[in-house]
Amino acid sequence: MTTTSPPYRGAWADTAPRSSGSGSARPAEAVGRGGDLDTCWRALGRAAQGRGAAVVVRGEAGMGKSTLLGSVADRAAGSGWRVLRVSGRDTRARGAFGAFEPLADELLALAVGLPDLLRTALRRALAGDAAPDALSTYAALRQVLASAAQRGPVLLVVDDCHLLDTASARAVTFVTNRLPGTAVAVLAATADDVRDPFDGCEITEVSLTGLDQHRAGLLLTARHQDLAAVVRAAVISAAQGNPLALLSLSDALTPAQRDGGTPLPDPLPAGPLLDVRLGGLFRSLPLPTRDLLALLALTEAGMSTVDLTHAAERLGTGLDALDPAEKAGLVRGDRTVRFTRRFFRALAYSTASPAARRRAHTAWTNLGLARWASAGDGAHAARGTDGEASFDRFARAATRGQWSAALRAWQRAADAGSDPAGRSRGYAAAATMALRCGRPGLAMALSRQAQGAREPALARTVSTVQASAGFDTAFTADTNRASLSAALTHGQVLGCDGRDWAAFQLALLGSLTHRPGPARQALDWLGAQPVPSAALRTAVLAHLDPVGRLHEIRSGLAEATGPLAAGVARSNARELTWLADAAWRIDDLALSEHLTATALRRGRPEDRTHLSHASALRVALMVAAGRWSEVRAVVPALLREAEREGLTRYGVSLKAQLLLACAFQGRAEQAGELLADVRRWARAYDSPHHGQIASYAAYLLAESGAVTAGGGSHAPLPPGPVSDVMARHAYVDTVRAALARGRTALARAQAARASLHGLEGFSADMRLAVRHARALLAAHDGRDDTGELFRAAAEAATAASRPFARGRLALDHGMWLKRQREMAGARSQLRFAHDLFTRLGAAPWQESARAELRAVGVRLPGPGAIAQLDPGRPALTAHELRIVRMAARGLSNQEIADQLAISPRTVASHLYKVFPRLGISSRRELDRALQELGDHT
Repeated sequence: MTTTSPPYRGAWADTAPRSSGSGSARPAEAVGRGGDLDTCWRALGRAAQGRGAAVVVRGEAGMGKSTLLGSVADRAAGSGWRVLRVSGRDTRARGAFGAFEPLADELLALAVGLPDLLRTALRRALAGDAAPDALSTYAALRQVLASAAQRGPVLLVVDDCHLLDTASARAVTFVTNRLPGTAVAVLAATADDVRDPFDGCEITEVSLTGLDQHRAGLLLTARHQDLAAVVRAAVISAAQGNPLALLSLSDALTPAQRDGGTPLPDPLPAGPLLDVRLGGLFRSLPLPTRDLLALLALTEAGMSTVDLTHAAERLGTGLDALDPAEKAGLVRGDRTVRFTRRFFRALAYSTASPAARRRAHTAWTNLGLARWASAGDGAHAARGTDGEASFDRFARAATRGQWSAALRAWQRAADAGSDPAGRSRGYAAAATMALRCGRPGLAMALSRQAQGAREPALARTVSTVQASAGFDTAFTADTNRASLSAALTHGQVLGCDGRDWAAFQLALLGSLTHRPGPARQALDWLGAQPVPSAALRTAVLAHLDPVGRLHEIRSGLAEATGPLAAGVARSNARELTWLADAAWRIDDLALSEHLTATALRRGRPEDRTHLSHASALRVALMVAAGRWSEVRAVVPALLREAEREGLTRYGVSLKAQLLLACAFQGRAEQAGELLADVRRWARAYDSPHHGQIASYAAYLLAESGAVTAGGGSHAPLPPGPVSDVMARHAYVDTVRAALARGRTALARAQAARASLHGLEGFSADMRLAVRHARALLAAHDGRDDTGELFRAAAEAATAASRPFARGRLALDHGMWLKRQREMAGARSQLRFAHDLFTRLGAAPWQESARAELRAVGVRLPGPGAIAQLDPGRPALTAHELRIVRMAARGLSNQEIADQLAISPRTVASHLYKVFPRLGISSRRELDRALQELGDHT
């Protein structure tokens, strides 16, 4: 019978961490297995009561089995137990019962009272007799332990059981099966998935699993406090939670590699701890097997059996040479062969001889050339060459689209090169590939290896890489503007030309700093290109002047997306991201969402330049659409990824959107720390855009009655250019706050500015905002046309895409109708607002609508309850149903009005009233609502 302890997510290291700088060392137990220690100790407690117990600890090498056994043994010894320790390591060479030879004197001293037959058998076995009486020896060993336990509990610790000689293993089995009725405990450690002495024994089993990412990070921080985030992520990924691998891989890095100053080798060096424990396993393999493992170590995701077969032929062997490695549990796979543990890559490469590595490099390079080179290059590659030249040719071939392969080839060409100038060129080209693969931290490290050369193309390449990578990893407005501007020079660059993305980053910098200069520079650079990218030009214009260049931006989007929608053209992921960004900045959220989703779906693993910006754009679209709960679920994982890659600007953009989501929902506790972080970052790195997001979020939280830790004024955005994205989105709140403070002149100035810029025609969302603000001003002044202005705003709301803005309008309209004693209209508007805020989870505004409904005589379920709508019985009149059907077919309000001989405003009013009864919040959902009703007209 086996009792299994539930795996505890964490492990002990076989070697205690040490500090690599200032600060004290941190014990392994700080990240360890307190739960497993308790399991072992409870079993020993049963043994101390005379019931016997056996605990078997399983896990792969490096998971901390020996440390766990040692800790339990030390604790037992301190509690009065007699502890006897044996190990299976190096015992088979001693012969039968070799594991117990180190305990010979102690065991024989305890055997004084045994019968002569048993004592003699034990003495002969421990003396190395060639043919001892095995059964008598087993019985003698068991009797010795039981007799000793009469004077105090006894613990037999057996490490590396899977390595025990046969006689010792059978003795352990014999003792373990006869523990009940004695104060004896057996504590043993064995490897995973191997035969051990405990089959059929009654044991408590502890399974050691790997450290989770948090505990792995704690262990690495205790060991090396200077690890850069990118380096930490690489080590954790390669170690897969194995504590020994975590320590060994990080120990093997140089100080410059640990702090991110120089690029990490690929694969990572194994380090001495792993080499001592597992290096012998690799060195014991046949040479052809080691050659193939060295080749396999050059690829992170493994190799197909077809490629591996061709490569094996070039190495003068066959695929069956991998059989010994497969039997040893080092590799697996049918169509694709890969290492069973990622850190085995490091061991396979580190334990290979220099000659084996050169053979592997040559086979890998020739294989790549045969795949990616032209026919002429392929013929040349078939002859095979060693050294830098073959890597260089492979890299140039892979540059045609296999960016990740080109990255490895250029880096290895530089590592293998002897000419300093050639090495610099290789590192610079590799840096451009790293940038294209979406790894700006690695790109920055590689580019530093290429600095100092005077070759113009090399200098341009380094400048471009460092400017673009620095924008994501080390954002500072003035420094980034200077570096990005300098990078946009004409002339050849090495590797992949990334200046188009640098131009986009320059335009984005202009939006973050509210300065038109950077976008103008990007536009000037585009104008000087022989064939400028139309998608990039559209995106730059959207950053430069989205209001003044609206017609040109819309034309650019239509020209680019028309063929795309028809399936005639396929833009790449970066161009789609540029177009999505432009659509976002002119409030075409539906088009932006479609383009962003397509960009994320089409992005190949080799080309991920766009990934962080597209992901941030997707989150911003989710916030605009009112999907705030989804934002709170998605963003934390994206933030962890940004931290691992060192993408600071991307990280703060995610935090800013998460802050808005929390503010809309009134989650003050979660918003407080985010607000402080975003404000701090905006001030430190000169990003007024993020500062405006923080100010708007603080205003929303203050309006909802929340007190946050952000500090500062809770006013909405200061008066500024209404063409700015954040200023447009907060336009109604700016007017509302000015009126609330008695600053009517300021509110009118904002409205005049909106009219001057023609924002009512900018987008459906701005049409709603401008009309909403006019209605608020009219209500404040007590004008007779206030009702008409609210109805005009309600008409605009049917086409708007931001549900929160529709809800705020309905709430304001209902409150005004209540003051005018128009109770029926007030109830309709307030109920719509309440139901919409309930679906959005906007608790403060939901409660405001609830309070207003109570004031007009409507009693709702308890606070926080969600209104239960029955889409099967929405209580629509025949007239309302006709209007809904027409709207669902895509007819405009004017077209519906012409057919029914009513005014467009009446159509808008009817739609506005039926939305909550249908359980929807926008015109685009009408068709789905009708289908749920069973109405397919």
